[in-house]
This record gives sequence, C-alpha cells and structure tokens, in this order.
Amino acid sequence: MAASTIQIRLNPFTAMCHKCCVSFVFIYRQSIITKGTIMATAEQTQSIPQAGTLMAQRPAWLDTEVYPFASHFISIEGNRIHYIDEGSGPVMIFLHGAPAWSFLYRDIIKGLRGRFRCIALDWPGFGLSEPAADYEFSLMGNSRLLERFIYKLGLANVTLMVHDSAGSIGLGLVGRQPELFRAAIVSNCFAWPLDDYPSVKRFIKVVASPIFGFLITRLNFLTRYFVRGVAGGRLSKSERQGYLGATATVAQRRQHHQLFKALLSNPDYLMDVERRLQLLRDFPILLTFGNDDAAYKAGWMQRFEHMFPNHRTFVVEGGDHFPQEDDPQGIVNAIINWWDTDIAK
Repeated sequence: MAASTIQIRLNPFTAMCHKCCVSFVFIYRQSIITKGTIMATAEQTQSIPQAGTLMAQRPAWLDTEVYPFASHFISIEGNRIHYIDEGSGPVMIFLHGAPAWSFLYRDIIKGLRGRFRCIALDWPGFGLSEPAADYEFSLMGNSRLLERFIYKLGLANVTLMVHDSAGSIGLGLVGRQPELFRAAIVSNCFAWPLDDYPSVKRFIKVVASPIFGFLITRLNFLTRYFVRGVAGGRLSKSERQGYLGATATVAQRRQHHQLFKALLSNPDYLMDVERRLQLLRDFPILLTFGNDDAAYKAGWMQRFEHMFPNHRTFVVEGGDHFPQEDDPQGIVNAIINWWDTDIAK
C-alpha cells in the first residue's frame, strides 16, 4: 500500500514563526562562535560627537565604502539622534523598522541623492543613535520625535518613505500634520489596528514575549535571523557586519524587543492613525512591496491601495519583508518614474 502524503498549509505569519523556530538552533550555535568576534569589533568603536553636524569617527565594523555617508547628530529630548543628509533638491526622509537602521537605505540613497535631498535617521537605540536614559520605544513617542526632527531641521514639503514598524510611526505624523508632507512611499508595513489579523497579533505576541526577549537581547536572534534568512543570500560580509555591528550590545537589542511590545501596547494610537489617514484620500503615495512577504500575502498592499486611490504600485517580484535589500535599483527607478509622472507635474 503506497504511503500517502499529508500537506499542511500554514498562514503566512504562522509559517514565519515556524521558520524562526527552525532557524533558532543554527543561530544559537553561530552566536556562540561569533559572539567574541562581534564584541571585540564593537570595542574598537571610536567616540561619536555629542551633538552637532560633524563627521563622526566610524565604528570599526562599519565599511565606509558600503556606507559612504557623512554622519550628523542632533539632540532631541535627551536622545542623540544620528542621521545622514545627502544630496540637494526635494526632501525625502527614510524611516526604518527592526532590526534595521539607516543602513537599510544605503543603496537607495546612493541612487537618489543626485536628484533629491535624502535624509535617513536612526531611532534612539538603533544604528548610531543613542537613547536618553529614560527612553522607551513607543509608536506615538517616535512619531513625536520625528515631528521634532523635522521642525529642528527646518524641513518642509517632505516625501516620507516608511517601512515595517515605521509605517504607523511616520504615517501617524502624516495624518496629524499633512501640511508638512508632499507625498509618501510605503513599503511592507501597516497603519491600522491589527484586530483584523489575528495571526499577526499572535506572531507579535510571541516575539514580544519574555522568552523571545531573551533570544533577541542575549543571542541577537532577530538580527542574525535577518542577515542569515531574510536577506542572507544577498548581503556581502561587510553588509552583514553593518547590521550585526549595530546590535553588538544587549542595550541595543533591548530596543528591538521593545519595538514589538510597542506594537501591541497602544491600539488607540493605531485607530487614530487609520482614522486620520482616511481623510487624506487624495494624498499621493507610491507602494513598494515585496510579494514573498507575509505582509503582502495578508493583503496589506491592497488595503493601502484602497485607502489611497491616488497611488502607484511597484511590486518587487520574489522580494521579502525588506525589498530595499532585494531590489534597491528597481525601487530607485520606481521612485523617479513616480516622481516625474505624478509629483513634479
């Protein structure tokens, strides 16, 4: 009698949990092997200026050929915020999620700085930014920090690119103060309550749990999973180090875990974001989604398309949750075409 085959279909976010668990054993072993190397490299980091717009001494783990940008620093609410500011022209601000930092946008900024003023900041505790002693990651808190950042730099008519958790942070400010913004570029994120997506909420609850907190903060699980599994095949050694070096300490990783807890801690904020965005149906946006990501498969891109009829869409075929790493040149081309066709008319 022939053996039968049983196929089990998992929803996208359950499948993601499964992939994370499968990756754990490998990452745990690798963390033991490489922990000493990463920490030794981190100890070679040079001092960073306290404030101002100065060129920083670069950490030893950061390849200046891969990330060839001058570093600037500004103090906001006791946080020392690192940002890069490249090119001239219409202003674009790029916002990251986890486990990323402004490094995520390096190739996109290289492709756009000839036509735009490209600014990318690191949230407190991410990348090269340092948090205030009492800082705790929150969606509303970071949205207000972004507002202060824009005002302190005297920016106007901003085009905002958001990704991951920065979607609800950045678009929250767009909803509250649309007069600051000209357009938005939206990538693999959400800007509404998660009640309609129970599998997403379960996934976030798992990652926000104490056991995952241990994996993230003590073993650097989130970043290692990203550089190995999500974008591993596309990153050079220097690029992998650009992510791993930025999460070399427990304090840095703790903010990553706090981010996931923040996604569940203030549903009223997400309700307000959605309500305000529904009043901006004519606001122009470009959607750039990887179609091999759970966010795409959950229909989030289509929900944005319905929310903003004045949209254009660029799908990164085979791209996952970080299309900026999958096809940066394709995204650059899509942004320029959208800008020339819809925005600069």
